[in-house]
Order: sequence, then C-alpha cells, then structure tokens
Amino acid sequence: MAGEHEGHRKRIIKKLESGTLLDHELLEILLFPMLPRRNTNDIAHRLLRQFGSMQEIFSAPMEELVKVKGVGESMAANIRCLGIVYRKYFCAKGEGYEGRYEPRNFAAYVNEQYESTDCEVFDVYLISKGGEVVRRKRYTEEDCAFAKMHVTDLSKLLAEERPSGVVIVHNHPYGAAEPSTADDETTHRCQLVCSMHGVVLCDHCIYSPQGVFSYYLSGKMQEISRTYSVDQISGLKGEGK
Repeated sequence: MAGEHEGHRKRIIKKLESGTLLDHELLEILLFPMLPRRNTNDIAHRLLRQFGSMQEIFSAPMEELVKVKGVGESMAANIRCLGIVYRKYFCAKGEGYEGRYEPRNFAAYVNEQYESTDCEVFDVYLISKGGEVVRRKRYTEEDCAFAKMHVTDLSKLLAEERPSGVVIVHNHPYGAAEPSTADDETTHRCQLVCSMHGVVLCDHCIYSPQGVFSYYLSGKMQEISRTYSVDQISGLKGEGK
C-alpha cells in the first residue's frame, strides 16, 4: 500500500505543470506536507463538497474548516494561511481588494486603484460566501479607449467560479463618473445573468477623475436588483398568459 500511495503522489506531481489537474488533485498536492503518510484524496473531496469551490475553501474561517472530517486545527490554519497569503500577493500586485467587501470601503479602493489607469478597463470582482473579495477578472480591448464584457463571458465566469457575489467596475478615464444609458443597460444585463446563476450583483462602480459613482450607494442597484431578476421576469410572463 505504501508503494501504491507514493506512486499516486508522484503521478499527480508529474502532472502539475501540464495544466490538466482537477481541483481535487491540486488540493491533494497542497495537503501532502500536512499529511505526509496519508492519502489526501478523501479530504480534498470532502473540502470541495463542503465549500463548493477552491475560492470558498481558501476564504473559509478556521472554525468552518475544522468541521470537515479529517481537518484538524493545524491543517485548518495552513489552509487559512494559504488563502491569506494569496490575497496579500494578489493585492500587492495591484490586482485585488484585500479583506471583506463593504460598499463604501470598496468605492474608496476604486477611487485610489483606478486613478493611474489611462486605458478603459472592465473588471469583475468575485466575492466569497464569507464576504471576501477573492479574485478579479479583467476584460480589455486592443483599443485602449474602449472596454467591453459580453454577458456570455460573465455567465461562463460565474459557472466556473461559483462566487456568492460580484462587483463590476469600469472606468471613464477622461469623462464624468455619472453612468450613461449604455452603463445602465450593461448593469441590467449583468444583473439578469447574476440572477440566473443565483449570484448577488452587489454593485457597479464607475471611476472617473471626478470621482466614483456607485450604483449601490446611489440607491440604483437596489431597484435594478428587484426589477431585473429571473423571478420577476418569470412572474411578469406568467401574468401575461
């Protein structure tokens, strides 16, 4: 059994640079040093079943991690530490927001982060169940004066990452922060896609040198969330029958 166990580890490690490893296999490798003489496959699967995704595992608090069979305090601390280190690295590169999402703090972050961005960008920030911003996905075009994200791209991202919430951010490098009709339509479409995936669209922030416009802080996001949802549209169709 020991030889088979070692052989399994060597086979997975050999695949590491191939880019073909599944999430549970990546977790297995991360758990190897924590359980040097045990099969880590079962714990990796239990973690994914409990939390649903890698993002949720590495943003989960220790008290939730230790509830998973086979995860002791030491392992929970290591997993939690890996998540914190990643987010600090992510933010040090100027690619993310550190900590739990809060609308006013995030708007302040947008005001500071996008000040030096002279090209138009469209960013999607993913939020975990615990409220932490765990990833940013950027969409840009070759033309620096224009950026666009297609709703199919958002739908694919949500299906793959399965966040609990998202915040979308784009910038007007040389214009006003007030949203245009096109910005409103984009927010409506994104809200519908989020609703289809059971994800909360927390906010849409627009940066400009004149300041930051937040759909949430302005009160517009709440109305959009009520109006542009799958349940609302289904109800309207039902009334028309």
